[in-house]
Amino acid sequence: MGERFAGIDWWCDRCGAYLNSQSGFNDHKYTWKCTECGFKNSISRDNIYESHEDFFSRKNKDDD
Repeated sequence: MGERFAGIDWWCDRCGAYLNSQSGFNDHKYTWKCTECGFKNSISRDNIYESHEDFFSRKNKDDD
């Protein structure tokens, strides 16, 4: 089975670790627990951003 989101790089929302290279990572799962910090990240189309800047600007809007 191939990737659900081919070509997408996933990063931990808490610590910034690169999730794709973590042992056992599978983007067919809807959440992934970061092996670096333990944070449960959502792996969904809603969490795909064009850039880090886009992620942070949307996150800041949500915090307002």
